[in-house]
Amino acid sequence: MPVSLVIRGGTVVDPAGGVHKPASVLIEDGRSAGICEPGAEPAAAQTIDASGCIVTPGLIDTHLHMFYGGTENGILPDVTLLPMGVTAGIDQGSAGAGNFQAFYDSIISRSRVHVFAALNISTQGLITSRYPENLDPEFTALPDIERLFERYSGVLCGIKVRISKELVGELGLAPLQNAIAAAEKVGTRISVHTTNPPVPVPQFIGMFRKGDIYSHAFQGRGFSILNGRGQICEEVHDARKRGVLFDTADARVHYLYVVIKEALAENFLPDTISTDLVQGSLFQSGVFGLPRVMSKYLELGVPLVDVIRAVTVAPAKVINRPDLGTLSAGATADVAIFRLTPCKTQIVDREKDALTLRSILVPQCTILNGKVIFRQFDF
Repeated sequence: MPVSLVIRGGTVVDPAGGVHKPASVLIEDGRSAGICEPGAEPAAAQTIDASGCIVTPGLIDTHLHMFYGGTENGILPDVTLLPMGVTAGIDQGSAGAGNFQAFYDSIISRSRVHVFAALNISTQGLITSRYPENLDPEFTALPDIERLFERYSGVLCGIKVRISKELVGELGLAPLQNAIAAAEKVGTRISVHTTNPPVPVPQFIGMFRKGDIYSHAFQGRGFSILNGRGQICEEVHDARKRGVLFDTADARVHYLYVVIKEALAENFLPDTISTDLVQGSLFQSGVFGLPRVMSKYLELGVPLVDVIRAVTVAPAKVINRPDLGTLSAGATADVAIFRLTPCKTQIVDREKDALTLRSILVPQCTILNGKVIFRQFDF
């Protein structure tokens, strides 16, 4: 039976379907029609030649900030993410109960990118980097949080809280406890900014529940996931065993290579790889966008399939959207095509330790809901 689009000639990497091989991707009426062996393609209204390229499901960035116009740091999803092969993303706490409706009306409802969000436990959200959000549990608007989760159950996927020492001050772990209580009330997960925590990691990670997200997993400011011997804390291993998710959310300053390398040496791979993308890091060498961060982990030795898993099917589970992050028949037809291109460029961590990338994933084409929405002029 004819289909609307065939992507042929590429290497298909779809961890959700256990696929990593030369194959052709079939699309019909905005949905994936599955894959087929090379040479077995049906007739198609349009064919894309992806020879020499890697074909993946549309990428999902688990941690970025997209409240453009309502915050100082927010990016515009469509114009920045789609050219990078990113077709879905989770905004991590840009808006709280006091301004989420404005975020939804101005950005989420108007974006072609699939936008999801973790609601900030602070009513004001992360409107600026000039001063911190108010994390005092006394001012948590729990009735408003409950109302929003009931109304936007298909968009909201967590409660965000930051617990850096300089943010919580004398409140200590009270904001974390407050976020957990709110998450329990509305039946969701927490997503926790863990850079420079107020106490050592073993003293608070036991509070995390199955599905909760430990963000900035490889950060190295203050207490990290490493113990005094430079190894991953046993409590961190225990957290993973009970289902806590570890997200990289690298940003420019939320990772150290010494932490990443030890984690990889212990086979402690991240569950999700993400950017923590904001206006200040967008298109800049330290982050740029998700393909560059993915390339960093490839250079550090993470297998391609594991990198793709961390930006497709793994985050799709976080947003409870089994139709995203996969090329299986019936899934939403979001597809990204990349060329792994030789290069020689450096990415420097917060302590000025440099990593030289010898190759980088360069986006060639993005397909959203079955339609080509970005394509390099020479592809």
